[in-house]
Amino acid sequence: MFQRYHLKHHAFQGVYELDADIPNRWEARLVGSSPWRKAIWLALFPITQTLRPPRLREIKPVDRWVVLNLVAQAAFDVAVWVFLGPGAFFYLLGSLFFAIGLHPLGARWIQEHYMVFPNQETNSYYGPLNTVALNVGYHNEHHDFPSVPWNRLPEVKRIAPEAYDTLGSYSSWTKLLLMFLFDRRITLFSRTVRDNRGRTRFDNDVNPDAELAATMRPAAEPVPAANAGT
Repeated sequence: MFQRYHLKHHAFQGVYELDADIPNRWEARLVGSSPWRKAIWLALFPITQTLRPPRLREIKPVDRWVVLNLVAQAAFDVAVWVFLGPGAFFYLLGSLFFAIGLHPLGARWIQEHYMVFPNQETNSYYGPLNTVALNVGYHNEHHDFPSVPWNRLPEVKRIAPEAYDTLGSYSSWTKLLLMFLFDRRITLFSRTVRDNRGRTRFDNDVNPDAELAATMRPAAEPVPAANAGT
């Protein structure tokens, strides 16, 4: 399910009806500027994200692949409980929250698109925790070239310093986490929200850099059809 919502996020970034990364308006009002409510919101992020899809348009939430995925996950969870015990099951459940919740690595959710730097809606993190986070901090690079795999994103920055070194960026997720929690000027409303989708089709799941690369190939070189979806 993440794949379909993530593609929409790239094609319709900031469009409230199509971008699941934008918090619900009621969600933002409920959290407000309170440090405690922001902390609880981030700690429960795996849950709050699941409350956003119902507002989205043009995304089929359930199909046979989603059902098959849920069945496979349920079967795996049952196997963990039966063969490894309830302790292993609750360890995995706790890991879901610790993986993206209230700790420095969870600050990536603030780093990516919250408006901390003036007139900049996408931001990168270039600190050492990219090593364990699979370069997820290279977010401007990821949005510019979504078809580039995670292990090549640092190379994108290296070969185009004129594009990325001039932008605001973070070197510490811990510092950003504390700033988000205690700076009352930063709230869930600190996002760029667009009023319309421009000329982009509602059903657009395009990887624009892959399409651009295809147009730049020599005419004699065939373009593999499979590349368009990578």
